[in-house]
Amino acid sequence: PFERLVEILNPERSLSRHPLFQVMLTLNNTDIESAPERGQDVDAVGAIDVTLHPVETGAVRFDLNFHLGESRDSGLRGVLDYSTDRFDRASAQILADRFVRLLGVVVGSPDVPVGGVEVLVPGERWRVLEEWNDTVVDVRWASLVGLFEEQVVRVSGAVAVEFEGGVV
Repeated sequence: PFERLVEILNPERSLSRHPLFQVMLTLNNTDIESAPERGQDVDAVGAIDVTLHPVETGAVRFDLNFHLGESRDSGLRGVLDYSTDRFDRASAQILADRFVRLLGVVVGSPDVPVGGVEVLVPGERWRVLEEWNDTVVDVRWASLVGLFEEQVVRVSGAVAVEFEGGVV
């Protein structure tokens, strides 16, 4: 049982996150929409009653929880629950869009390795690797003593050091 696993591993606990993982993927591949109607015989085992009651708690147990389900009528459907402490709506939407893009490529081109799937939108790779990573800054060489002397000239009347009531 999951609780036993947590007990054995004894991970560092925090009220702000799950002790073992932060992302969960749930796939319900039982066609709920075609479930037997109330009282209908199922493989001569007996009757089964199926009633769906969605429950909204307003809380999530994981930072991200992808719920996927399939049915004959509408194919694969999904819902993403996310922690609003960690993600805003726009960030969660971007993650969901990328996941859908990944699934589309994997289904459409099963020979492509998952690592070969481009999940970034066009232009985003350049922005991340070039634009955001452009850290080139012209820095003139100067010694610490030289920089200190320049600062003294710039703010000649300012306090430089204060210690035990003494000011320099």
